[in-house]
Amino acid sequence: MNNTPEEAEKVKVIDLIWRKKGAPNYMVSFGDMMTLILCFFILLVSMAKERKAGMMAKGLGSFVVTLKSHGLTGVLSGAEKHEIFDQVRRRFNLPPEEDPERQAEHSKASTKELLRAKTMESLQPHRETRTPRVAAFHTSSSSLDTQSRAYLDQLASTLLPRRGQLLVLEGHADDTGPGQTPTQLAHARALAVQKYLIEEHDFPETRVEARVWLAEILTSGADTRSVDARLITPKKKK
Repeated sequence: MNNTPEEAEKVKVIDLIWRKKGAPNYMVSFGDMMTLILCFFILLVSMAKERKAGMMAKGLGSFVVTLKSHGLTGVLSGAEKHEIFDQVRRRFNLPPEEDPERQAEHSKASTKELLRAKTMESLQPHRETRTPRVAAFHTSSSSLDTQSRAYLDQLASTLLPRRGQLLVLEGHADDTGPGQTPTQLAHARALAVQKYLIEEHDFPETRVEARVWLAEILTSGADTRSVDARLITPKKKK
């Protein structure tokens, strides 16, 4: 059967259409997944107690950034991410955000939240080993002297927090100098011990916490110019 020139042309066009390559097969599933995620986010926002345009803009901005970076970090520069967020905010008639750190990576935010939850779990019913005066300081000073460093070197293996443990360093101070408060000085002392143990003895940073006494039980003496240590071990659930 011979086709007319018009029919032959139609067959040629149809053949070209069938031969034309379309989008990769995975794009269908990817598009469905992205649509579901967006719908899920919209549902969360609509069910929130506080329905603010800023929350919607921030969520959509994160969604657009993730799409344009294909879910990978380092694809877009900080300026490009800021521009995307500002464009989304303008659509909601909102001014640009003033906080320059609003674009903190979600992975970092998630890590901080996990560490916070882990710390809270460590403070549930527990047993602890207390070591008083692991470091002593001169009046109004938060610098570790040679003697305190040597003492910490001897105690390092005992203070090292193992899996699931938390080392709490408690700073004390009632000997403040000009421009200092007891809380600031006590915290500086605890941080000095924390830094030394992490940098010199490779203590895990997430398992060493510096704290202070808001009010000293003792009114004076060497104990209020020192740092105590508590090695906390959570009790196993029965």
